Amino acid sequence: MPLLTRLARAVDPLEAVDLLLRWPGALLRQVALRVDHPFLTGEHQLLTKDGRRAEICYVMQRSNPAGGLLLHIKRFYPPTGYRLPTGGVQIGEPVLDALQRELYEETGLWLGAAPGEVHLQRLLGILTYDLFHRHMGPVEFATYFFLVQMPPGAILQPTDPDEQIAGWEWCDPGELAGVATVLDGVGAQSAAWADWGHFRAAGHRFVAQVLADG
Repeated sequence: MPLLTRLARAVDPLEAVDLLLRWPGALLRQVALRVDHPFLTGEHQLLTKDGRRAEICYVMQRSNPAGGLLLHIKRFYPPTGYRLPTGGVQIGEPVLDALQRELYEETGLWLGAAPGEVHLQRLLGILTYDLFHRHMGPVEFATYFFLVQMPPGAILQPTDPDEQIAGWEWCDPGELAGVATVLDGVGAQSAAWADWGHFRAAGHRFVAQVLADG
């Protein structure tokens, strides 16, 4: 896959191929964005800091996608910055390990097959980004979107205070495109978050498309 080879820093081609073989229905898409400070370079927007090559996004459903999808907001986000939860993948870290770690840090729930654990349903897809930053130049990044199921009666209890999670919301899958529109507009509340909002909106539109297509 030429795209995977070209973005080898962000997406390990062998790992990605293995995931796509395991979940052959997963989509692979690319988006290009022009961005500027403070996105990637300012406080709370250092997406690629500490060797992050990519991120996971857990699309957590209650019992099925129609039952609602989990959104969260952090203390430093603009007031309408609710979004699907994500977490960084370090260089050399397997994506599924990052998924398990981030789920536990942000929700206190463990990924597994037993009752009371979050069940991994499938890989929805991989969205790769060609970001061109006015100061940094070209930046490669990727988001791996996983559909997971929350166990019945589970309570969300973050274990890592550094995540600074300020609240949760549930949204209907059909509302994800609307969430993307709101994220696209956060720059109207705070200009410093405009490029972050555009970046996040792209991922929500991707997931909305994948779920709508079944």
